[in-house]
Amino acid sequence: MRTTVSSTSLLSPRRRSGRGLAGLLTAALLVTPLVACGGEEAASGADADGLTTVTLASAPLAHLAPIYLAQDRGIFAKHGLRVEVDTETSDLTSVPSVLAGKVNFATGDLTTLIVARSKGLDVKALLPASASTGKAGADYGALVVAGKSGITSPKQLEGKTVAVNILTNIAAAAARESIRADGGDPAKVKLVEIPFPQVPAALSEGRVDGAWVVEPFLSAAKAQGAVPIGWGFTDLAEDLTVSAWYASGAYIREQSKVTTAFRDAVREAYAYAREHEDEVRAKIPTFTQITPEVANRITITGWRDQVSRQAAEKLVGYAQRDGLITDAPDLDELIVP
Repeated sequence: MRTTVSSTSLLSPRRRSGRGLAGLLTAALLVTPLVACGGEEAASGADADGLTTVTLASAPLAHLAPIYLAQDRGIFAKHGLRVEVDTETSDLTSVPSVLAGKVNFATGDLTTLIVARSKGLDVKALLPASASTGKAGADYGALVVAGKSGITSPKQLEGKTVAVNILTNIAAAAARESIRADGGDPAKVKLVEIPFPQVPAALSEGRVDGAWVVEPFLSAAKAQGAVPIGWGFTDLAEDLTVSAWYASGAYIREQSKVTTAFRDAVREAYAYAREHEDEVRAKIPTFTQITPEVANRITITGWRDQVSRQAAEKLVGYAQRDGLITDAPDLDELIVP
C-alpha cells in the first residue's frame, strides 16, 4: 500500500517475511540491472506545485511518526519535497525495490545493509531511522522471558529456544550479544523466526523460552507477563544505529539535490520530535493499530542525525563472527557522511 504521509488511515504492523536474507539479496542482485534498463521507477520529478514527490518504504512502526509530523507541519514542503510512504515493503524486502528504482528511500536495519554491501549491492545509508536510547533498562528493544519461567539472566537461555523476527538481522545479533555479554554461549541457544506481533503469544503459550522484541510488541509482551532480562542494543554498541534510511548509490548520484533535501528535512523532523514527544505519541495511533494508551507508555526510539560509524564497525565484526559475511564491506562506501 502506498499512502501520502498526511493520511490518517490505520495501517496494521506488517508481518515480516520469513524468507532468508541471502535469497532476498540474491534477488536484489538480479533486479539491479532493471534501473539501467528503464525499469519502473518511483516518481522524483517536480510536480506542478514545484514539489518533488519521493517514495519511502518502511514498515508502519513508531519510528515513522516524525516523518508524518514533518509533512503535517510543512517541513518537507519547506525543503521542496512531498513524501509518500509504501508500508507494504518491509525493511528486509526493500533492498530489491530500492535497487530497481521502485522506491526512492527506505529503512533497513544496519546489519542487513552491511550484508547487502558485502555482496556488492549499491546501497548507501543516509541517516538513522531508529536508534537505541543507549539506556539499559529503558530501551525500545529487549530480550524477554515469561515471568513464571524462572529464568533471570540471558546466560540461562543456553540449551533453550529464543525467538527473533529474522535470523540474519540486527535482532538476532542483539539476542546473541545479550547472551554473550552475560557470559553465555550463543551457539548453545536455538534461534527461531517468529514475527514480532506473534511473540507475546509464543511466550505465554510456552512455544519459546525467550524472545528478542521491540516496541510496541515489547510493551504488549510485558502486559502479558513477560520480563526483560537483557538489553542487547546497548550490548552491541554504546551509540547504536538500529536501522537507517538508505538509497541506491545510483539514485544519490542522479538526484543529489533531492537526497540532500531529504536528509535535511528528516533531521529537522527529528529536532522537532525531540522537543515535542507528546505530539509524537499522539501521532502514532493515526498510522498504526497501536492504541493511544499503548502509545503513551512505549519506549520511543532515539533520534540521531548521523549513522554511527563505530556501531557499524562493531556490527561488521559480529556479522563476520556469526557467519553472515566473509569479507568486511567498505564502510566509506556504505555510510554517507
